[in-house]
Amino acid sequence: MTSTQAPAIARLAAGIDAIDRVLDADARARVARWGLLLTFILVTAERLLGAARLNTFAIDLRVYRAAADAALHGQDPWAAGAAGFAFAAPPPTLIPYLPSALLPEPVAIALYGAVTFAVAVLAVRALGLPLWWLLFPPISDSIIVLNPDVVVIGLLVALPRLAAGSVLLKIYAAVPLTLTQRWRPLIIGLLLCLLSVPWWPAFLAAGPSIESSLAAQSFGGISAWGTWLMIPTVLALAILWKRGAEWLAVPAVWPYTQLHYAAIALPVAAKDSVVAFLLCFPVVYLVPIATIYYAVKVLVGGRLATYRSGATTTEPSASE
Repeated sequence: MTSTQAPAIARLAAGIDAIDRVLDADARARVARWGLLLTFILVTAERLLGAARLNTFAIDLRVYRAAADAALHGQDPWAAGAAGFAFAAPPPTLIPYLPSALLPEPVAIALYGAVTFAVAVLAVRALGLPLWWLLFPPISDSIIVLNPDVVVIGLLVALPRLAAGSVLLKIYAAVPLTLTQRWRPLIIGLLLCLLSVPWWPAFLAAGPSIESSLAAQSFGGISAWGTWLMIPTVLALAILWKRGAEWLAVPAVWPYTQLHYAAIALPVAAKDSVVAFLLCFPVVYLVPIATIYYAVKVLVGGRLATYRSGATTTEPSASE
């Protein structure tokens, strides 16, 4: 640490100590806990009302089932959909939804809904969180529309032996597997994706219409993709290498992200109430902002820890 940095770090440490004296750790934890719970309830209630108004309960399962049915009958899955929503996922996602095409829609909704909810519970408990975290909007949104994002994080953190399946459900599950160097499930997952090879020509041919569907259905997405914010967000992810980047990368920079994508960031949200709060809203740039905030916090926290431990050595000046 340089001689010019030490006073600034000292002032920051003094300020934090002053706040600590006014509001102890237990009080801060209670405020954060009740504030998050209230936010979770309000946002989830709004999403439920919206789904009731627009008839979008289980909409993702309904869309994926229609696409799987088209695939089984030799038709174009990317021309299929439900309630005005088109299938726009890569071919591997079709594989876990092929069984749904063999079931009546209500039965498929009940079966896939039960699995989604059960895995969501496992994910929350695996991270040591209370069950009210099922109301964390990225998770509750996944459950409401039956999107597999919550199953992806459940497989990654609660069912590691089945983690390879996460790549089938969402191809971007390969990102956290790669960043955590979990090579075995990554390789198995990618090999399983080869089962979808017959559908890739149709997927590539439908590229422009798929991109249009993604842009329309995600309202352009809420990540930093395609904006100037990519630069600081990628820098923040580099700072968070092995300290959260593996969970924040997809919702922060993947194209056309929606609220439920942030379910993958649950391990970071569980550690930081500000990150959790920012991830509650389907508002553009909030996930990149949460990522940048968390990177700054990690950097500042490390410097404060170094200062408080007494490791405040001063570098020699140029004249010495």
